[in-house]
Formats: sequence, C-alpha cells, structure tokens
Amino acid sequence: KLFRNVSPSSFAKFLYYMDRDLLGYGPIDALMRDENIEDISCDGVGRPVYVFHRRYESIPTNIVPITDKGLDDLVVKLIHMSGRHVSVATPIVDAQLPDGSRIAVTYRREVSPGGSTFTIRRFRKNPLTFTELVKFGNISAEIAGYFWTMLDNGRSFLVLGVTGAGKTSFLNAMATFIRPHMKIITVEEVPEINLPHKNWVRLVTRQSYGSEKINEITLFDLVKATLRMRPDYLIVGEIRGEEAYVLFQAVNTGHSGMSTMHAESFEAAVNRLMSPPMNIPPAYIPAMSIFVMIKRVKIGGRLTRRVTEVGEVYMDDSGKIRFNTVFKWNPRNDTHESYVSNSVLVRQISDMTGKDVDEVLMEIGTRSKIVSWMVENGIFNFEDVSTYVQTYYTNPDKVLNQVMGKVGEVETTTQV
Repeated sequence: KLFRNVSPSSFAKFLYYMDRDLLGYGPIDALMRDENIEDISCDGVGRPVYVFHRRYESIPTNIVPITDKGLDDLVVKLIHMSGRHVSVATPIVDAQLPDGSRIAVTYRREVSPGGSTFTIRRFRKNPLTFTELVKFGNISAEIAGYFWTMLDNGRSFLVLGVTGAGKTSFLNAMATFIRPHMKIITVEEVPEINLPHKNWVRLVTRQSYGSEKINEITLFDLVKATLRMRPDYLIVGEIRGEEAYVLFQAVNTGHSGMSTMHAESFEAAVNRLMSPPMNIPPAYIPAMSIFVMIKRVKIGGRLTRRVTEVGEVYMDDSGKIRFNTVFKWNPRNDTHESYVSNSVLVRQISDMTGKDVDEVLMEIGTRSKIVSWMVENGIFNFEDVSTYVQTYYTNPDKVLNQVMGKVGEVETTTQV
C-alpha cells in the first residue's frame, strides 16, 4: 500500500538507496564494488573523496562530504560494519571491512582538524598469481622459476618496499610454490594472505578496547606461539617490532620463513633490522636467504610496480652483510637482467642435494619455461595456477608433456 502510487522507476530508485545505505557502504558503495579501485581516501569535510585506480592512478570523485554529521555517521557505520567501535575516547581505529578491505579512520575533529577521515585499502577477491605478475611485467618468468626452485628447497625470503608497492601480493604469489603438503602458518594483523594449501593455519592478532591493553594478543605473541606448532613455513605478514627477532630465530633453527618490511634499499633494511625494536644480530640475517626489492615506477608516464632487484644474503670474511644480485630490473628497456648463473644459493642447493650446479640451473630453466607456457596459454586463475604447481610436484612428467604438447591438459577449474 505504501508504494501503490509510486512509478516503477521511482520504486527501483527507492530500493537502490535502501540497499546502498542499509546493507551496503552508503555513498561509497559504488566505489567498493569497482574491482579496479585499490584505495579510497576521504580527507575531511568539503573535500572530494579520492580513489587510486589501477589504470588511471589517483583521481578525485564527485562524492564530497558536506556536513560533519554526515561524515561522522558514515565513519561510525563503516567501523560498526567491521565489528569495532569508534568514539571521541578512541578516535583512531584500524579495522577490516566485511569484504576483507582494510580501513583506518580518525573520528571527528579530535585529531584531524578538517573533520573525520578514512582510508580504505581494497584487496582482490582472487589473489594475484605469479603468471599475472609475469604478464604485467612485475617479474620475469625466470624470476618465478628461481623462486619456485628456492622455495622447493626450503629457502626463506624478505620482501622490501614502500607502502602500496605490492609486497604482500608478491609474497602471496610466491607462496603458491610451497609444496602442497607442507605445514604453513601465517601470522597477520589483518588477514590478507590467501593460500591454496590445505595444511595451513591462519593466525591474526587481537586488539583490546581498553587503554591498558588487557588481553591484547600481538604479532610477537603469535609468532612465539607458532614455534611450538612445528611449521615447515612460517609467514609473517609484516615485521616491524620484536616479532622480527622471533622470526629470525625460527629461520636460524631450521624453519623456513617469509615476510615483508618497509625499506627503500637492502642496506636500509639491514640497518633497520639491526636497530631497536627489532635488534636482529648480524649473524642471524643471512638465514633470510633472499631479499626482494619492489618499487612503484613510472613507465611511459604510467605508474606501475616492478621487482627492481633480487639479492642473496651472505656474510663476508669481515662479518659484514653483503648481497649477491641475481636479478636486476633495467629501466631502459623494462626487462629483468639475470645473473642467476652466479647464484650462491644454487651452489648451496647443489651441495645439499648432490646435484651438479648445471642440473639446478636447468631445473630453474625448466620451471621458467612452464611459467612462460602458462602465461602464453592464459592460465591466470588462482585455483588453476595452484593446480599446475601441485601437479608438477606429484607428477612432473604430466605437466612437462603438456607444455611440450604431447598429452592432454591438467584438470583445472576453468577451460585452459
């Protein structure tokens, strides 16, 4: 009866706004549904909401908060959707939205004179795969083959870069190479890592509401607890405090590990690791076998991401940390130059497995060819990519024969 005299078009509009404002994300609902938007940022009242688009980079929208109350109500709604609480007493909140996106807010004018603010970092429902990274030019097929071989032999790595460089995406893509039945434990503040492995334990921190931090569970607590769970691979989303010491202890006592850290160079990363609050002894650092540097660079006027260097860590006779570069990005022609024939880790694997150095290098080349073949044949779906990797571990001839065009396809979820 209420809508008896309402036209169908007006009724449809009414339903849209009901769905948007009650069940969705309010005025930014359309932005939250766009898969090409990576970040959404509101800087205060009277200023347009900005987005970072995968293709067009940072652009303003036509969404402009007009009043303090309207913006405050939106911030409260978003935080309540995350299952958290924001108030004048606790005006700064980090949380996770129902779709997995990370949100950081400041409430009212307590700490931000321009009014409430929020920043949302969105994540893809389907994680980036290593084949997509090769397709986009972030890495080369040989880099993927190198990491495939290194992770198959239990090597650890640390991904370095600034905020938004793609550190977690790279880590997630490389973690696909871990053997399917190994026990993996991930430790994060906000769950971002997504793995195809079944023997996987995901741990996340717990924040307390009070100022006394009662019953708070930190990264340090979780990383320390994982050592009693006997992981084959320990993955920490990001290290920046005392949890780093426990991670480096783990990789020095036989566990394999990987993580990310904010740093602008290998040398800056080492200095940060050895300084408070991490306090990693120099002798521990080479156990994190590989350092990876990822940067946001401009190519043809367009901002994109590239792995600019891959270096193997070692300590020289004088006790100084050194890096042996195995891959380096050439900005002149946008290619990755390979120095893998000089790899220290290849020789270590040769000594450990009894294989000749040339055999290990040949294995890297074989896996690189498989990656190239997958890219050429449009295999980018996360589940399909994972299936090929897992099949290679259980039946390598089946994958190699398909790559050489001798037999039928590996069974995947989509048509290859």
